[in-house]
Amino acid sequence: MKYIKGLYVSLALMMLVILVNTTIFDDEYSGIAMFVCLGIFIIGTAFFINTKQLKNYDV
Repeated sequence: MKYIKGLYVSLALMMLVILVNTTIFDDEYSGIAMFVCLGIFIIGTAFFINTKQLKNYDV
């Protein structure tokens, strides 16, 4: 269950970055925001792959 929470946190962080860029910065830093979202997505994907591998070793 903690792995699902980690994935949910990464999704919430991406949405927060997009929300802050849209509301506070008025889409001035959209390239930087997309780069940050990409980094969060890659970290979340690595987290997911790592948990899948750990799950295979537990069996």
